[in-house]
Amino acid sequence: MTPTPTPLTPDTVLALAPDAASAQAGRKLATPSNWQNLNAPTGSLWGQCQGSGKNPYLTGVDLSGPAFKCSCPSRKFPCKHALALLLLHATHTSDFGAAPPPESLQTWLDGRAARAGTPPPAAPAGEGRAAPDPAAQARRRAAREKKVSLGLDALQTFLKDLIRDGLAHAPTRPYSDWDTQAARLVDAQAPGAARLVRQIPDHLHDPAALLAHLARLHLLTEAWTHRDTLSDTEQADLRAALGFPLDSATVLDGGGLRAHWQVMGQSVTEEDTLSTRRTWLASGDHTALLLDFSAAGRPFPPALTPGTAVQAEVCHAPGTVPQRALLRGEATATTSPPHAPGLTLDALLDRHGAALALNPWLDRTAHLTGPVHLLPGDPWHAQDSTGRLPLTGSDRTLHTLLALSGGQPVTVYAEWNGAALTPLSVLHGGTLHPFRPTVDA
Repeated sequence: MTPTPTPLTPDTVLALAPDAASAQAGRKLATPSNWQNLNAPTGSLWGQCQGSGKNPYLTGVDLSGPAFKCSCPSRKFPCKHALALLLLHATHTSDFGAAPPPESLQTWLDGRAARAGTPPPAAPAGEGRAAPDPAAQARRRAAREKKVSLGLDALQTFLKDLIRDGLAHAPTRPYSDWDTQAARLVDAQAPGAARLVRQIPDHLHDPAALLAHLARLHLLTEAWTHRDTLSDTEQADLRAALGFPLDSATVLDGGGLRAHWQVMGQSVTEEDTLSTRRTWLASGDHTALLLDFSAAGRPFPPALTPGTAVQAEVCHAPGTVPQRALLRGEATATTSPPHAPGLTLDALLDRHGAALALNPWLDRTAHLTGPVHLLPGDPWHAQDSTGRLPLTGSDRTLHTLLALSGGQPVTVYAEWNGAALTPLSVLHGGTLHPFRPTVDA
């Protein structure tokens, strides 16, 4: 499987907007019907957006920056047309062709590449990849960090006001309070923090869960304030939690672990218009999590098939808990080696707790667990000699699992998010049987 750069998601695109008005205008223009041309030659995007004038606006994006150029009169960078072009590429990739840009845009791209001392970004694959200007990259990083700091300062004030008013009053607040605060964090280029704010209403009727969630957000603001005291891997965890994009090229260039990997299972999370697919791989004690994104109901790109085994080089993203990863080069099918013994539920909690101690913003971990007894009910539970944990999933998954078990203990590969186990596959007769990807809202 040939690796592709991690795509820009709608949240990370909107985080580039200079203000809320530009973000809103970009959203409105992000439909193919507003554009006469949409193309994505290597390293760049370009298109023509019909405005109020006679001639459409010619818009280009150099993805190595990203950097933007548009014939519209706006003094904002990026303008609404550039934002819309990026949003369209994130949500309607199949509508883009590969035609080379017009001469004026190609001259701009060539000039940027020349100043960076690299081949133009629109050059054919194999002639080199345009690298960002280090000085410009440092300026962009400083500008983004300033925005993030201002946004998290405001979030900290918001959290203190919540506590001061008393958590008993939180459920009486209108939804617009949470939505407005989340939108401000997107404008501050901290979409990860915005996502956590949008999750607050899910905990309003569970005071303990609400307090824990707010504490997690407060820890995020405190960690950012003291980020210079953190190690490189801790800073990587913090930036990932805030929604900074993964530098795919750097991760792949750093090399990885080439081994036999078992494709253990998949799950899908849907939030607003963005869907995230998680594919879990395991090789001995090593775990790798591959992420794919889909917006506005578009199909996911092809993925490794759960229940199979591959020979592949896996490159882990920097962080205290090696989990998020990218594939480097081709993944070739191979014979599945024997599976390791399953963990007890107590051992699972120990491993998850150890991971959280290193990275407190980790959403979930995945483990081969069992054998466990299945206890149907509301909710279902998995139980062994060390304890009992809630079990969640679709009715189809849970009843299939029960049928395969025949009333006997089973070993499952499952995600644990701190609240419930979600089975992704079951080990039956020495063979791993995957379930359909579970969709979490």
